[in-house]
Amino acid sequence: MKYVDDITKLFTRFGANAQSYQEIQPNYKDFKDDPVTPVLAEPESSEALSPPTSTLPVFLLDEAQPSLLLGAPKSPPLTEPPASSATGDRQRLSDLLRELNQVRRDGLPETTRKRTKAKVIAIVSANGGVGKSTVAAGLAKTLRRPGGRTIAIDLDPQNALSSHLGITRQVPGLIQLKEQGADWDAHRLPGFRDSECLPFGTGEMNDRRLLRQLMLEDSDWLNQHLASMNLSENDTVILDTPSGATVYSQQALDAADLVLVMTVADAASYLALDTMTQWLETTRRRAQRHRYVLNQRDDSRSFSRDMGVLFVRRLGADLIGTIRLDHQFNESLAYGRDLFQYAPESIGCQDILSLSGAVRALLFADATSQQGTP
Repeated sequence: MKYVDDITKLFTRFGANAQSYQEIQPNYKDFKDDPVTPVLAEPESSEALSPPTSTLPVFLLDEAQPSLLLGAPKSPPLTEPPASSATGDRQRLSDLLRELNQVRRDGLPETTRKRTKAKVIAIVSANGGVGKSTVAAGLAKTLRRPGGRTIAIDLDPQNALSSHLGITRQVPGLIQLKEQGADWDAHRLPGFRDSECLPFGTGEMNDRRLLRQLMLEDSDWLNQHLASMNLSENDTVILDTPSGATVYSQQALDAADLVLVMTVADAASYLALDTMTQWLETTRRRAQRHRYVLNQRDDSRSFSRDMGVLFVRRLGADLIGTIRLDHQFNESLAYGRDLFQYAPESIGCQDILSLSGAVRALLFADATSQQGTP
């Protein structure tokens, strides 16, 4: 069968005439493709062109887009953003992040943020070896109010606070009770002079890592646990922290009504005051007060006395207590006995009692005045 017969039958089947069929043979010899015009090349034609439409600005993925920022003014798109546009966007982003950080620092409104009714004292320091645990234990033994309890909570991985309160046995602590819903109230241990203690506890490195991760992910972790203890207005919580700006000390600062900054009468501690002040100012919570305590002042050395004078001049009324060097603190810790029972007339005990009175005046002034009203 020929090619023409196939075409004839096909046309006949559809009721058409095969004579009207023409086959066109393609010719590729004279074919020319349209030339590719560069994007930035000027048009070759001299004919008038319509004005180009404005193009949207191009933003890199790591640059802030003004139209997507909260509170950023809406502006028409620019063909070529000014040179200062990127700098302005970064500044606006920086301002917004700073504002959000301040909101987070201030915390949620009191109507939605659950806080403990007890007064909370955080003891922090810039340097180690300044006697935070010694002072925390001393306040735990002397700040108990009528009808209330004084609970010392150890946020320092060294886990030394319980020893200062006469607790020697190993028991579960924060590292074992880190999950929400853990009953902190049931794990308090009795210490010297009717004090109570919740130790940090001992565990593997992975346990510490998990605890730190929980604190990093939830800035309200400590507040929630304190609220779950159902403490009253007459109760007092004392938080012992590791030195420096750590996640543990940050949790304590967020929960505290009063922050006591421990320092000693030496040059290193004096030079660290500026750094400590800046850190405290950036983490300040509403209605929170910061005060300083000078520890281990050695009156037998003229240099220590001179440094004490410099601290007084520098801090003024913010320095609410000075504790003189008393070696009986270390002796009492070594023998596992309470210094207030063993040597109540020692200079260390007297200075701790004086500091306790200053703390009472700061935290319980309203309650004291009400009790004294007939």
